[in-house]
Amino acid sequence: MLTGILLSGCTLTSMAQSDTLSEKKEKKINHSIGVQVNDLVKQILNFNSSTTSTNTNPYQLTYSINSANKGWGIRVGVGYNYRSSSSNDGITSTKTNLDDVHARIGIERAYKISKKWTTGIGIDGVYNNDNDHTTSMVSVITSTGFSGGTTTVIRTTDTKTTVSSKGGGPQGWLRYAISQRVLIGTEASFYYVTGTQSNLIRIDGVSNAPKVSNYLKVVSFSLPVVLFVNVRF
Repeated sequence: MLTGILLSGCTLTSMAQSDTLSEKKEKKINHSIGVQVNDLVKQILNFNSSTTSTNTNPYQLTYSINSANKGWGIRVGVGYNYRSSSSNDGITSTKTNLDDVHARIGIERAYKISKKWTTGIGIDGVYNNDNDHTTSMVSVITSTGFSGGTTTVIRTTDTKTTVSSKGGGPQGWLRYAISQRVLIGTEASFYYVTGTQSNLIRIDGVSNAPKVSNYLKVVSFSLPVVLFVNVRF
């Protein structure tokens, strides 16, 4: 009887291990995080910094979740760019801040071409918001009259430009598996967006002209020159 109990225990343990192994083998969902590495590659290869870049893809970070069997999934991309610069020549002092946000979300389907190569196609919705703010201070020297004295007056000009747009379109990508979890790839997209561009100018805190808004229509084609490193888990 003792022997039978031991054998039954071994059988149950073996079945539990088999179930665990089968669960590990049957992966239902694939997650992938991608980072744009174009600038890093340029620095490593020491490309000429004066060369104009043709990369127009603003999404530095992407995340996708796909069905392991069917390939259907959701993809999200975000990009953020902040730059601040200033100059001063003793007469004119200028400070510029650029604050740009780009986001997209869409559905896609991934296809396995071979053991190393995978591709995918889908459609995205995109949203862009660019804010540019420039402050310029000019020192103007004026005469006070016959006394020969002078007065320095600082005139401040604020210029704010905001571009907000949204739209969407098709996209596609191609990836090569360096290892089971690390992939390198590129993508292309064709987006149509509409939005508005507004300009506001203030001199010494007072608007010298009404706020101007223009309606925008933009068709953009992002060539497959962007380079992503993806980690799959």
